[in-house]
Amino acid sequence: MKKTPLIEKYPNAKMTEFGGWKMPLTFTSAIKEHLAVRNKAGIFDVSHMGELYLEGDGAVEFISKHCTMDITTSNTLQLKYAHILNEKGGIIDDTIVTKLGEDSCYLVPNSGRTPVVKKWLEGHGGKEFITDVSDETVMIALQGPESVKIMEKVCDEDVSDMDFFTARVVEINKEVMDVFEEDWPMADAPLIQKSGYTGEDGFEIVLPAESGKVLWDQLLALEDPPTACGLAARDSLRLEFGFLLSGQDFNEDRTTIETGWEKHAVNWDHDFVGKEVLEDMKEQEHQMLKGLIMLDRGIPRHGYSVYDGDNKIGEITSGTRSPVKKKGIALAYLDPGYHEEGTEVLVDIRGEKKKARVKNPPFL
Repeated sequence: MKKTPLIEKYPNAKMTEFGGWKMPLTFTSAIKEHLAVRNKAGIFDVSHMGELYLEGDGAVEFISKHCTMDITTSNTLQLKYAHILNEKGGIIDDTIVTKLGEDSCYLVPNSGRTPVVKKWLEGHGGKEFITDVSDETVMIALQGPESVKIMEKVCDEDVSDMDFFTARVVEINKEVMDVFEEDWPMADAPLIQKSGYTGEDGFEIVLPAESGKVLWDQLLALEDPPTACGLAARDSLRLEFGFLLSGQDFNEDRTTIETGWEKHAVNWDHDFVGKEVLEDMKEQEHQMLKGLIMLDRGIPRHGYSVYDGDNKIGEITSGTRSPVKKKGIALAYLDPGYHEEGTEVLVDIRGEKKKARVKNPPFL
């Protein structure tokens, strides 16, 4: 298994395998970490995510043709959420694309999909633009309602006025900059992004490995530090807001239309690979990824079947017990006729059919 540069910083965490990486599952407990992010702040090592840096004349135009959002129209240091599709409209991966300049940008594929995305882009003419900086880069997610206040304690610049889905190049502080690798290609200082995967206010800080180690230590050494959080809390946090998990809530057999993320992930005013397939699908009946909230006691899990009486109408892709709602919640692909919010269905939980209701995310 691959290891992030920060693995030495949490020797006592409970570890797990995720996308080929050895990652912290929990530091204390999943529920404690989840609620810390909802009520105060938590930090996550998300350095298993990929970082593909694209630079050169035509690099921004290239990625715009190979994802569902038009990056050529982005402002400098603006982020956009996009899907990378194959020719059949299937989702190779979802990603965030940050425009760094007129001829440069970078995207963040999911951990196990980074080699796949890189190979696909290179095979479609992107080899001259792409540098994979994943192994030399750390990404720390600071998430929660107190994240701005905490960030200001370690940052020499004011980041409180940053807008959502924007980034800044910031010299965080002297200790971080003293070990900043000068040959890191993405920027001459850390990238501070107003983004996250929890539904809370927060930042994702992208910087070279040695600087990332210093920042991680600084955050946990504060007088009132954020809580170190693992993948278990990250998963339940994202599910409360209905965020997609690559390889679980979608794969290359599913399209953006089916996931329900068309409004947030597609700019129809530019040409991109898979566009015609999506346009055709908009006119057809198809399964849709919808939220479910349990009415009966029970926790829905990945792979559980959804029924209307004895008729199977769908299958759950992600499910858990919401620590905030204290009810089972899930995402599930449902057949046409069962997409309307409020529709009652049955979830087969270990041989017992339990009542649930269709609920469009977010659940909070």
